[in-house]
Amino acid sequence: MHDPSNIVLPSTPSAPDLRQIMRHCRGFFLAEGIIFLLLGALAIMLPFIAGGFLAIFIGCMSLLSGVLLLVRGVGLPGAEDRGMIVFTAVMFVALGLVVLMWPWAALEGLTLCMAFFCILRGIMDVSGKPSRSSSTAGLQVISGLAGILLGVLLLLWYPGDAEWAPGLLFGIQLLFMGFGAIAIWNALDHPEAGGAPS
Repeated sequence: MHDPSNIVLPSTPSAPDLRQIMRHCRGFFLAEGIIFLLLGALAIMLPFIAGGFLAIFIGCMSLLSGVLLLVRGVGLPGAEDRGMIVFTAVMFVALGLVVLMWPWAALEGLTLCMAFFCILRGIMDVSGKPSRSSSTAGLQVISGLAGILLGVLLLLWYPGDAEWAPGLLFGIQLLFMGFGAIAIWNALDHPEAGGAPS
């Protein structure tokens, strides 16, 4: 028998090693950033089409999740929560089919969810709950006020904004993701003084 004390567990890469690995792969961050920026700009210019693709994507993901849950529920006949798993799977499948059959109607529900989420997140940022950023408290309050304003505008323009708002906001989110990836690439491409050369 093997002595458990002699088993050598794989070590987690240290922070310098992880930074070095990321620097070797920094080209992927640049490519990812450019792709996100292009897709975001395209979604902003064509919000109606982007909204339709977003609804279809949500429908496909819901349908796939339901099928996977259904397989899991059927494959676990002795599980205590089998009934809940199967019920959840059926609900996901039904939701996916409804969204795929009526994607534009589904965008109306998505717009309402986005509006309430923006308002809720804005209230949390303004109130500093659950946490207040010590270094960017002012930006957190401004972001919260902007979120509340956006949520209120989505509700005021509803349901006319359901055709373009999800696609537009999705494009803006892609832009932020693209800028974030490029910022990571730039930081990796210009290490601090004393860092390892590229």
